[in-house]
Amino acid sequence: MTTHQRGFTLVELLIVVAIIAVIAAIAIPSLLSARSSANEKTVAATLRAIVTAQQLARTNSTIDVNRNGQGEAGSLAELAGYEVLRGSTSTLRPAVLSASLGDLDANGYAETHGFYFALYLPDNTGRGIVASSANLTNVDSSLAESYWTCVAWPRDRNVQGYGTFFTNQTGDILVAKGATYSGTNNVPPAGCAMLGVPVDQIAAQASAAGAADGMGADGNTWRVVP
Repeated sequence: MTTHQRGFTLVELLIVVAIIAVIAAIAIPSLLSARSSANEKTVAATLRAIVTAQQLARTNSTIDVNRNGQGEAGSLAELAGYEVLRGSTSTLRPAVLSASLGDLDANGYAETHGFYFALYLPDNTGRGIVASSANLTNVDSSLAESYWTCVAWPRDRNVQGYGTFFTNQTGDILVAKGATYSGTNNVPPAGCAMLGVPVDQIAAQASAAGAADGMGADGNTWRVVP
């Protein structure tokens, strides 16, 4: 007996391909959005950990270069136990930040969860400078008792997420969804979300969190992360 095996017709294959394409068109954007949202939640949590670490360091006078009993803000590498504390001969043990935040690149940025993190400390004019080992000698110890900022922005804005994040000594976490900072060639300035000061100044208390329109020094709209 002769048996005949019937395969799919071209029309049937085209229908299957079309169905798969429709499903992919619906699912992929949702997947990317969920991934972006998860990344941003993790970044906000990381910034809260940095706020807590700075509060502990200043309260305990972990860094006190000018020896006046007032603790100063630390760099990411100092708080993660990667570098010797300013004015000391030892590293912080136990560290108050995860090791991934202490491993800085040549620009002084940490990278985790698809975002760059940069912590800024004030020089003697109140301008924020990246707290890298090369810059720490330029930090003003008196101003560092009161001021610091930290920003986080996507390694690739089209992939890792769209928000740029900011925090400082006030403890508020702000996000600018419309900011276009991305990679190492478009980096948020030290005072990007500050209020009433030039964009590179951090020696101030007021941030865009206190502005009715949320407008920061960099011209972007910043909102407080709940």
